Amino acid sequence: MHEQPVDGRDSLEMTLFEIPGPEGNASRLVNLGMRHSQDGKLEDAVLAFEQAVQAAPRNPVYRADLAAAYRELLLSGTVGDDRRSETLFESACDHLLDALRIDPDFAPAYRALGFLYRDMEAPWRAREMWNYFLEIEPNGAQATEVEAALADLDRIQNLHRLCEEASYLVNHNEPEQGLQLLREVIEEEPAWYEAWFWTGLACRELERMDEGINAFAQAVELDPDSCFAYHELAALLARKGEREAAEGFWRKSLQLEPDEPWIMSNLALLLWQDERRAEAEALLARASDIDPANRRLRLRMRALQDGQSAPTEEL
Repeated sequence: MHEQPVDGRDSLEMTLFEIPGPEGNASRLVNLGMRHSQDGKLEDAVLAFEQAVQAAPRNPVYRADLAAAYRELLLSGTVGDDRRSETLFESACDHLLDALRIDPDFAPAYRALGFLYRDMEAPWRAREMWNYFLEIEPNGAQATEVEAALADLDRIQNLHRLCEEASYLVNHNEPEQGLQLLREVIEEEPAWYEAWFWTGLACRELERMDEGINAFAQAVELDPDSCFAYHELAALLARKGEREAAEGFWRKSLQLEPDEPWIMSNLALLLWQDERRAEAEALLARASDIDPANRRLRLRMRALQDGQSAPTEEL
């Protein structure tokens, strides 16, 4: 839902007759933008707020209103073009910075910048903006909201720290300890992709195949574009003997990253072990062409072409 205008106006309070000239026209356009937003017409709302800024470019309130409209459109999920999303974010930031050029103590701009930076995963910058806001407006409902947002940043930062510590432990032969930390993260944030991914890696090191498969399945559900999670899921399924499923996930991983030789190599080995030599050779040839310095690929290709049996190593 669109935020109320930053000065607390009701969207129907003002009329053109109350404030004459460009300021009155801008106020009327803001009211129109609010009605469009309440009706879910977000593109029309943005247009009205843009026209309000054009009518009264020196009013920081209208620039903050426009930035809020841009953010609402971004959060609606209706902007499918990444380039336009980036443009909307940059435009929102630009208008808030312009508001601060007009009035350096305009606290709502700092608050709004904080939420924008948080949305764009720049927590250090969000924290800076919110601290500036609290310096200017330490009391009130919005101060309480910003303090809660800062506390949540601290919580997320702590979860990141736990995840990093867990990954270090997994990589340094302490997977059980790493797994304990990862369980803490997942208990607090069940939709944390990295925690599930590293849980899968920890379970792989501990030879807990079923737990690892479940963890990587959770990871790909949370991030369907992660070729790494599909790859690790395929590897565990292959070790468990579920070769058809493993092939499907490796092909999905390759679909996401079509020029990754290490994915091609693993899939080729699976196919070779299943005596599907022509398919395996085609993948190894492609992988070798992409990475001609990879001697292991060329040795595998030579062994396959010489009619040798596939290596029995684990995938």
